[in-house]
Amino acid sequence: MLLQRVGCVCSHASRYRRSGVRILVVSAHYPPDFVSGGTLTPQRVARGLRSRGHDVSVYAGSLDAERAPASSWSEVEETGMQVRWVASWPWIGWDDLNCYDNKRIAADFAEHVARVRPDVVHFHSLQSIGAGLLPAARSAGAGVVVTMHDFWWICARQFLVDREYQPCCVVVDAGACECEVDRTWLEARTARLAEYLSHADVVFAPSATAVRVLAANGVDSAKLRVDENGVAGDGTTVERATDRRGPEDCVRFLYAGGPNPMKGVHVLVDAAQRLRSRHGWRLSMYDIDQYLQRSGASVDGAPVDKYPPFAPETADQVFARHDVLVVPSVMRESYSLLTREALLHGLPVVCTDSLGPEEVVDHGRNGLVVPAADPAALAETMGRLVDDRELLSSLQAGCTGVRVRSLHDQLDGLERTFTALVARRTPRPANGDIERVLFVCGIGGAPLRYRARLPAEALALRDVRSEVLHYRDPRVDVAADTADAVVVYRVPATKQVLSLLERVRDGGGVPLLFDVDDLIFDPDLASEIPALRILPRPEAELWLEGVRRYRTTMEACDVYIGSTDALCRHAADVTGLPTERFDNGVGMLTSRFSDLELARPRADGPPRLGYFSGTDTHDEDWAYLEPAIVDVLGRHRDIELWLVGFASPSPALDAFSDRIRRLPLQPWTRLPAALRDIDINVAPLDPGGRFNEAKSAIKWLEAALTATPTVASPTEPFREVIVHGDNGLLAADLDEWVTGLDHLLDHQHERKRLGNRARRDALLHWSPHLQANRYLDLLERARARVAEGRPLRSSEWDPLVLDEPVEASPRALEPYGTETVRRGDPTRAVVLAKRAWRTLRDEGPVAAARRSADFVRRALRSPR
Repeated sequence: MLLQRVGCVCSHASRYRRSGVRILVVSAHYPPDFVSGGTLTPQRVARGLRSRGHDVSVYAGSLDAERAPASSWSEVEETGMQVRWVASWPWIGWDDLNCYDNKRIAADFAEHVARVRPDVVHFHSLQSIGAGLLPAARSAGAGVVVTMHDFWWICARQFLVDREYQPCCVVVDAGACECEVDRTWLEARTARLAEYLSHADVVFAPSATAVRVLAANGVDSAKLRVDENGVAGDGTTVERATDRRGPEDCVRFLYAGGPNPMKGVHVLVDAAQRLRSRHGWRLSMYDIDQYLQRSGASVDGAPVDKYPPFAPETADQVFARHDVLVVPSVMRESYSLLTREALLHGLPVVCTDSLGPEEVVDHGRNGLVVPAADPAALAETMGRLVDDRELLSSLQAGCTGVRVRSLHDQLDGLERTFTALVARRTPRPANGDIERVLFVCGIGGAPLRYRARLPAEALALRDVRSEVLHYRDPRVDVAADTADAVVVYRVPATKQVLSLLERVRDGGGVPLLFDVDDLIFDPDLASEIPALRILPRPEAELWLEGVRRYRTTMEACDVYIGSTDALCRHAADVTGLPTERFDNGVGMLTSRFSDLELARPRADGPPRLGYFSGTDTHDEDWAYLEPAIVDVLGRHRDIELWLVGFASPSPALDAFSDRIRRLPLQPWTRLPAALRDIDINVAPLDPGGRFNEAKSAIKWLEAALTATPTVASPTEPFREVIVHGDNGLLAADLDEWVTGLDHLLDHQHERKRLGNRARRDALLHWSPHLQANRYLDLLERARARVAEGRPLRSSEWDPLVLDEPVEASPRALEPYGTETVRRGDPTRAVVLAKRAWRTLRDEGPVAAARRSADFVRRALRSPR
């Protein structure tokens, strides 16, 4: 088995002998004190680098309970490498302050690193010895490298899974999970670890997916790099089995994840029981007896064979005896070597949407992806492979092109990183000049939230202060005097506004940015703007006057900010302004409300289609889609249609009035609840017009946060975010709308798979942390442009300016940030009771009593 074929990597060592780097490898656990995949990696790396001529030693935590806590001692392992041990056994609990901030061990480490004086300190897992070791390494003058093998730095439970073994939000700040203790405790932990991590020069993760998750959670993208774990060999040399039985025999499934519920053993046992009456399959489950004894679960009556853990040298034979590997993890996997090994051996993989396996499992080509913690979906998918042998053969044929990195290659990469650190030290990024931002706004509602409140919320994560004020607010002038950038969002031109902009411009150095997220700054497009076609003439003329006033303000600014490429292209074409794209993204509060709704099942009832019209300017979009909806309602007599907002259906829907539910426009705090209770979100846009082509994909984003799949028109913004068949569906004409809706209505688990993937994609691409980086970057680019000198611009625009005096008292905008999003802040007694029940369920009464006593002891000792 590739995972176990390890050695000292002494071959080719002479090729790398040069002036060696002095390297200290640090790991909370290390063989032989504790042996696992996570502890073997730092050992392989340490031994491999030492064999190449580097001066390598190890600092490791020990679980030897016979040693006094925080006592330390040195040993020389069989290869001659020095290992410094420190007793960390009392602090392995996730809820223990010392697990992540261990002052006693940090003091011992500081003394040790001062004696060793390494060039580079390479940190691996740190739970129980604490992250306070990083500043000690930095203070000693060493380069600091961190490998995050899992998600401990952002999730106290390490694997982004909650106490009930349900996957939790991949962006922790944007979720509502109470984690191991409570939200207040988690936020304090997160802040402390972020402070410690700032001392790192390089942060490694074992996969590109893990890098994306860490970046979305605020780990500095400039420091993040992929360092895939290496194995002995070249990563491709595997003898594929040639003795697999033909399709007339039963399908043989393989599970090798062990007894930990985080690996989804309980989900697979449930799925197996659901399939017990189905003929034509068998399941081999390795190392599950401990789980069955603790939980009381049973596989009796199902075609399940239980085996002890198999020896590494028999792994090839184990793979050869099976047809499909099942990876039912509920935890978020950062890599999954087992998945890659199975594919190398020609076994397709049925895995959950647990991150790491999906990097190599291509749904429908070499495996199938199912929602995590969903035994019904897993059983249905396994049943498909039993019934459809052509599908199984196709997936087996697709098991090509997978490669596992060799340890030799990993060591090459680490050497390059370490020698570069010694030679020049990776510069730590300097703080930008932007510290205060003023948002001057001319509109409220959702536009205000997405284009001003959410950027301000995101910028706060980078310690940038923002003020969001109405353009007639008397505080605007004073706020502008101290701002490092002024963003003018959808503000119509007034004498007072233009005077303010001119004063800021004359002050020098402060960029003026105009933001509008609709194509409403070019009056030449009046015939294409839906609002102007449906409003009464006087109102339409007033609306068009607003367009001209927006354009006048825009012409007085330095840079345009738009939410889509189409908006930016058009702005550049008609004004000549430099443009910056800033997508509508994930708000912290909206995501937390959505996360709360995800904790409950959808409301009882039939499958539901939902159309959320937003404002009253989308009648043409609904009229375009309505014939397809009529068709679908006519053939699916067990579904409902929810119309939310101002949609105006035609009499064609009268025949289905008993299955149509009308809801008023929802407050944004209640929108996630409504989206959660529909099964399919529809986002039609009347095709052909430039106005609709420029609109953002916000309807997909809001639904995605509640894991609700969307069928959308293929405008450019929707094509950018929706991968058809992966995180949503695109429909270019009415036939495609009918086909897509039929498919999702007929396949419940497909709806869940698409919805879950959409949620993940939304969070990992537009998280508040990533949005903060993007917004600050665009502000700094704008500031640099202004510093170089504002270019002279000639414009033929005929301005329209009104006189609107500043109001005597501050104009109130809709509040944001005062809403409470919390599942509850349990007392430690409640936490203790819940933990005792879970331990009793999973590990038995003796373990429950012991762990409860430990928890009480730590609670009394640790500060709150």
